[in-house]
Amino acid sequence: MSFRNRIFLLFSLSALAVFTACGSGSGSPVIPTPPPTGGFSNSNLNGTYTFSISGANANGLFAMAGSFTACGCSGGTISAGTVDIADPVNGAQSHLALITPSSLYSVSADGRGIAKLFFNTAAASNYEMDLDFVLTSSSHGLIIRYDPNGTGSGTIDLQDSSVSQSQLASQFYAYSISGGDFSNASLAGVGVFQLDSTGTITSGIADFNYARNPSADLPLSGSLVVGSGTTPGTASLNTTFSPSPLSFDAFAIDSTHFKLIETDGQSILVGDALLSPTPSFPSGNLVFTMAGLDSAGSFFASGGVVSSDGTSTLSNGAQDVNDNGVVDNQTNPAMPFSFAGTISEQPTGTGRWVITLNGFVGGTTFVGYPSNGGLLMLEIDNPTVLGAGVTGGVALQQQSGVTDLASQGYGLNLTGEDLVNSTEADQIAEFKASSGNLTGTVDVNDGGSLATQSLTGTYSATNGLGSATLKAGFAGMFYYVVDNSTALFISTDTGLPALGSMEVQTTPSNAATVSAQAAHVLPMFRVIPHGKSAMNPHRTIKLGKK
Repeated sequence: MSFRNRIFLLFSLSALAVFTACGSGSGSPVIPTPPPTGGFSNSNLNGTYTFSISGANANGLFAMAGSFTACGCSGGTISAGTVDIADPVNGAQSHLALITPSSLYSVSADGRGIAKLFFNTAAASNYEMDLDFVLTSSSHGLIIRYDPNGTGSGTIDLQDSSVSQSQLASQFYAYSISGGDFSNASLAGVGVFQLDSTGTITSGIADFNYARNPSADLPLSGSLVVGSGTTPGTASLNTTFSPSPLSFDAFAIDSTHFKLIETDGQSILVGDALLSPTPSFPSGNLVFTMAGLDSAGSFFASGGVVSSDGTSTLSNGAQDVNDNGVVDNQTNPAMPFSFAGTISEQPTGTGRWVITLNGFVGGTTFVGYPSNGGLLMLEIDNPTVLGAGVTGGVALQQQSGVTDLASQGYGLNLTGEDLVNSTEADQIAEFKASSGNLTGTVDVNDGGSLATQSLTGTYSATNGLGSATLKAGFAGMFYYVVDNSTALFISTDTGLPALGSMEVQTTPSNAATVSAQAAHVLPMFRVIPHGKSAMNPHRTIKLGKK
């Protein structure tokens, strides 16, 4: 039975809830069933939140970013907001104001929730786009698009209203952006830059991979200018790479983290810019996940752990792979591949690290940039190298002594490709882990088909490396515990190459835990497999024409 026929859990609404809005709005978000349990409510979404989503619709790549202000009240009113959206047919549409009080949200007891956003597009007025999320605190959550016209995954974070241009002066920021051009050819970039007090980039360096053709070690200029409230700032990245310059809206979370979405209509890119306080390569055990396209253009997901001395050597690497449904070497799925490698800062002092790997499945040469959100990585193999593709991801330092998932509640996000239907599949879930068993609820958007279902399964890990078997959602996972609040994973479902993260849910008022958790930013690396739309390949949609 295909993944699509087993479960459609991540973007849909399965039951209607009646709202009394703080204002005079009408309409009501839908809360999934079965009835959830927990301590969350509408009061835990209170303030201005920044989000981004990357995924697919019937036209190909789809990107969205924005900010909205939630009331924190029982009625779930959204009082203001701005969104940017882009796909190959409709192009880039920026600064679309949310229609209030029509836009509403609701948070269920387990932290899952729905936001119904209404805005005017170039094609029609009062267009509705629904977001499904799971809060891990009042400040952070995992999010997917959850309506029949598109799908995608991302994050949502409480915005710091005090972000100012002066806070960015003299700081270094690393960034990761991914997506494709308007023909759905893959495109991704990473880099680092320093800003002056006006937001001008005074020094920078960039790497790109465009349809398996890398452009490496490029001088970077441009700017990053702070916006205000739900109005985004702007960013520009100027290099010798074509297309260039690239222009973005920059939606602030705080002075250390911005969401970027391309606005110039040259391509469709979305990603993150994160504070890079040190150029040093992380040392110790590193947990990583990567995704992208292999040399045949098939979707590829990989995860594992490797030891780093922080200066020159990577050793004791163990890598799990789901390459177009082939899990590890398929003859022994529980046996990871072994690999090792070297690292070298090039040029010295820039924080740009060239990573050369031996025995690694999915590429031999990568570039990595340290940041507050981990090491941001991109493949830069020459296209003539055997196995060269377009892959990227993140590596995080593993906390010493971690063993397995803590016994408490988690939010989960997954994104990948349903191979049976050639569609993108995205999921969020909330589950409780305890004594090797997990129970919860998962929402799925499989190419625009929506469903909600109970989630059950078993899990086990040794020294932070584990596996889980699930009876709903995807079939299972290999997972890698980062610390007491975060684990990364890849799917072991042969019909669903995918990757994702699991994040501990904290008591919403626990600000100290919230701050520590928010530091684990997992940039989403997104390209379309097989050059397809990952939705219905025979259907073209205009935003506003449902």
